[in-house]
Amino acid sequence: MTSSHQIQLFQAADGKVELEVSLDQDTAWLSLDQMVDLFARDKSVISRHISNIFKEGELVRDSVVAKNATTAADGKIYQVSYFNLDVIISVGYRVKSQRGVQFRQWATGVLKQYLVEGYTLNQRRLQERGIEFEQVVQLLSQTLANQQLVTEQGAAVLQVINDYARSWSLLQGYDEQSIGDQTARQTDMAGLELEQVLPAIAELKQALIAKGEATELFAQLRGDGLASALGTLEQGFGDEWFYPNVASRAAHLLYFVIKNHPLADGNKRTGSFLFLWYLRNNQHLLAKPVDALVNDNTLVALALLVAESKPDQKELIIRLVQQFITLKAN
Repeated sequence: MTSSHQIQLFQAADGKVELEVSLDQDTAWLSLDQMVDLFARDKSVISRHISNIFKEGELVRDSVVAKNATTAADGKIYQVSYFNLDVIISVGYRVKSQRGVQFRQWATGVLKQYLVEGYTLNQRRLQERGIEFEQVVQLLSQTLANQQLVTEQGAAVLQVINDYARSWSLLQGYDEQSIGDQTARQTDMAGLELEQVLPAIAELKQALIAKGEATELFAQLRGDGLASALGTLEQGFGDEWFYPNVASRAAHLLYFVIKNHPLADGNKRTGSFLFLWYLRNNQHLLAKPVDALVNDNTLVALALLVAESKPDQKELIIRLVQQFITLKAN
């Protein structure tokens, strides 16, 4: 970081305010005196704004301030504080001066252009890749609103969305990746039989009742919905399975149990229980241990997102769940 860097406001021929910035270490640095010149305000005013920025916790001093040795006119060397672009922008939005107004006009224009053009570009790329961006946003908003998730569950949902965004490249890497179902074919998948599932669910029910987390209504069967959900996973046509791998089957199992309500109560809890059970039964076909793929918080969030989703979002939800299940390479 050098001491000669300047930021200059000037008016272009079309009358618009522009900003010229010299960069160092991927940011711009100005001393207090240089910011005084930039915003045309007294040093005491700029100092007060900087002090308030740190006092209010808007920025952390250690990460935005650097010291640099400067030689004064009398030949003495002084350590001068330099403030990076984060501080400069924060001061620019606080200072009251004509130059401050020009700065804000410039910054707001740049931000608006970035947001509008960035959103348009991202949306176009998402659409090209067939990613249901609007559905993702709507589903997240609906889930948070309906569940009033300002709790640990809310944090879990947000973490799932973060993982979803990273895995599905919602925000970056559009040109390098595409999104789709897991289509790998696997054999030797171990299914779940109703006769073994019912006693296990009964044990889960008694454990939850003992902890005061369930009633006698928990996991009472409603028709043959649960048997149908388990049987559907094993169906196919000819030599082709409808659900060709563990990821596809586990995701559909979670979806069927939660959305089809085969139980009088506890569909999300039971669906999550069977989802993990199915994955553990097929650990030999997974790239990582089940607990390393889906932790408790993630599973709670996935169950909530499934429950809040609309019928036309089924494929979106299935692909979302599948993203957390890494299959062993053939």
